[in-house]
Amino acid sequence: MRTLPVNKMNDVKNKNNLIEIIYENELVNGNNNLTKEQTQQKPNIKINKKLQDNTYKTLIMIDPDAPSSDKPITGPFIHWILSNFKEINAIDGETICEYMGPGPRAGSGKHRYIYLLYQSIEKVKQENKFDNIPQRRKFPLEKFVSDNHLQLLDMTFFILDA
Repeated sequence: MRTLPVNKMNDVKNKNNLIEIIYENELVNGNNNLTKEQTQQKPNIKINKKLQDNTYKTLIMIDPDAPSSDKPITGPFIHWILSNFKEINAIDGETICEYMGPGPRAGSGKHRYIYLLYQSIEKVKQENKFDNIPQRRKFPLEKFVSDNHLQLLDMTFFILDA
């Protein structure tokens, strides 16, 4: 099982081209800067047809640079978890954590907003729904991945300069 420790997310790129994240007609490609205004609404998600199989997919969006890129002491901050979808249409998944658009404080530097696509044999089980901001801070990504037996398929990110 491949996991991605938060401290190794410096060179995240869309490696396998299995997922497309699109904000206002702009594809997230790991090299682009987006604005806070562009990213407040949920993006469109396209999953490659190669992934039509019997495994469950989970999409996670995090900011490992919270609250600032100089002192990321509350990261990773969880922005969205969509899980247990099988088809290309990720909208059919279960929302574990509602989408929250980026909102870094002014002057807090560059933030990476990373999308991680995982697969699993069994459905993701999660009691906590991450309803408030304190619950979203210091998201235990590695534990969540391990507890749910998730295998990393692909990842991409964008930069937002606060």
